[in-house]
Amino acid sequence: MTTLGFCTHFTQTDEWAFEYALNLVKSRGWQLNICHWLVSPYLLRRDLVQDELLPSNSPVQITPRLLTQLELQLRQRYDPLLGDFTNVAFKLCEGQYQVELVRCLRKNQLDLVVMGYPLQGAPIDPGSLPIEEFAVRLPYPLILVGWNGPQSFLLNAKAVEWLHLLDIPEGGWELLEPQKI
Repeated sequence: MTTLGFCTHFTQTDEWAFEYALNLVKSRGWQLNICHWLVSPYLLRRDLVQDELLPSNSPVQITPRLLTQLELQLRQRYDPLLGDFTNVAFKLCEGQYQVELVRCLRKNQLDLVVMGYPLQGAPIDPGSLPIEEFAVRLPYPLILVGWNGPQSFLLNAKAVEWLHLLDIPEGGWELLEPQKI
């Protein structure tokens, strides 16, 4: 395991997940990939997005210039939090996030994924599974942070296999199981 993907949508639980992810990669010498998916309000139309990084609440057309601007904003948001840590990459992603996340994992671009637990009432990307169901089905390690505060972790079965490398305090995590979702 050498590459951790931290997926953000800029929520409180994402802040907790980022802190955990950064501490983990620093202690293990892994690379941190900070990923943010642009959200489209449409299932089939991904050329229009609405996003927290955009000043407008209306959908806008994706252009190369917009992607460059948004990636810069993503970097500016996280660079100050990285301190002297430099083994980092930023990835602004398009498309249905669960499909794209699996694609990144299959291509060995990521070994482990850390995400903040979605807040109650958070919008769900059209066509996506609830995050717990997605995590249980995912054949790659995934950790959800913050379901019950900053030191609470939900792990899928594949992440449990790597528990000895994850620096999670004993008793601070629960297994995501199909019967619990």
